[in-house]
Amino acid sequence: MLGLEYRIKDLESDDKEVSLPLSSDQIADAVEDLGVDLSRSAITLSARLHLQGTVVQVDGELRGQLVLSCQRCLEPATVPVEMRLHKIYSAAPEPDDARDSDAATDDEDVDYAHHDGETVDLWPVLREDLILTVPITVLCQEDCQGLCPSCGIDRNRASCDCQPEHTESPFAALRSIKLPT
Repeated sequence: MLGLEYRIKDLESDDKEVSLPLSSDQIADAVEDLGVDLSRSAITLSARLHLQGTVVQVDGELRGQLVLSCQRCLEPATVPVEMRLHKIYSAAPEPDDARDSDAATDDEDVDYAHHDGETVDLWPVLREDLILTVPITVLCQEDCQGLCPSCGIDRNRASCDCQPEHTESPFAALRSIKLPT
């Protein structure tokens, strides 16, 4: 089970302190399609769950690192994860209430989610946060030279004698057009 589920009944008497590493299955569920190295990636959740009426407030952080493939040279790239958490979980609205209020749009807000009245599952929102923490371009180093498109050598480690292939711009034909003045 990938969920991080906590019974709301257990939160009535006292706040719940959570400090635990995310499992390899949880990390894989979130970022496996990005080529994550699970043996070298580690994320820890540290949070406090506080019940106020029917609302569960979660404050804490996700910390650790993800090791992904560099998008230029395919070598391992370490992506630090340091994300503050402030989430609000309220009881899910009744189906009739959802049509008559703006509550139906609240699901799109990253900092707001619903619980079922008995348990609060942190995993769906944490999974989304973990996905969003990965940068659009993952690089092993800022100035990564990547692989040579001709011979495939890693240009960070060695140089090659390949000449860059010169391709004419698809807009080159526009140079010969004469416009009336």
